[in-house]
Amino acid sequence: MKIFLANILLSLFLILSCAPKQDEILNNLEGILLKVNYYTVRCQGFIEMDCLLVQEGKAIGTEEWSRFYETIIGFDFEPNFIYELDVKKVERDPGIQDVGRYQYTLIRILSKTAVR
Repeated sequence: MKIFLANILLSLFLILSCAPKQDEILNNLEGILLKVNYYTVRCQGFIEMDCLLVQEGKAIGTEEWSRFYETIIGFDFEPNFIYELDVKKVERDPGIQDVGRYQYTLIRILSKTAVR
């Protein structure tokens, strides 16, 4: 039993030590870090729709998730996965009607973790 537990602990240590550190991820971003939760919620924008739940900035790693009313160009959401995305966030022309303040474009998926 002790050998079994020691093997489990060693395996966990190796997995965690190989995972990229949050600082390394942030230093290698081309855009901003956006974390996407594994499910959507119904929300009311201009129409009723499904919204992603996201974390950005200081909210990352907390229990605070915000409804995301926009689309991320180039990103195809699959339920039951938590994503960490490198995203380009560009302010739109304020004269454009009926769109959000920012346009989001996927640069790359940093991680995609299954949730059971």
